[in-house]
Amino acid sequence: MTPRLVFDAAAGLAILFACVMVVHRHPVKSVLALVVSFFALAVTYVLLAAPLIAAVQVIVYAGAILVLFLFVLMLLNVPEEARQSSDRPIHQALSAGGIVAFAAALLAVLRGYGATQAAPSVAPSPGDLAPVAKLLFSDHLLSFEALSILLLAALVGAFVLARREGSP
Repeated sequence: MTPRLVFDAAAGLAILFACVMVVHRHPVKSVLALVVSFFALAVTYVLLAAPLIAAVQVIVYAGAILVLFLFVLMLLNVPEEARQSSDRPIHQALSAGGIVAFAAALLAVLRGYGATQAAPSVAPSPGDLAPVAKLLFSDHLLSFEALSILLLAALVGAFVLARREGSP
């Protein structure tokens, strides 16, 4: 198989299981679909010559964060969501229209995007972490810190939800 076919298959698998995660009514099965999606994303990162990001994807997201999600879901014993009949068809029509409009806007942006700059003549070696560290701790420092605050808020929220009403 050519790398392009493997990349397309992994990207399609990631999108498919992300859709399964959103649509499925059982929360544990949704998290397991997200695990498959994360592993497919890791494959795409490897094929894009970014093994560090692929390793971070597997270790941090598929390893740690999803284990935390599963732990909280099993601790809270969240039941499967009951199916409800829709008595407002206008909501379904508006949501379908919103999805179509979003997909059209996304496709328009992707078609307009092209490689306008030449590739750098000297590429850094695959094992060199200095460029990644420089970008992470200089240009993207605010995003990095915002992510750490978001993860802290998620942990505090999980703790609050897991605590029983009567316990101190």
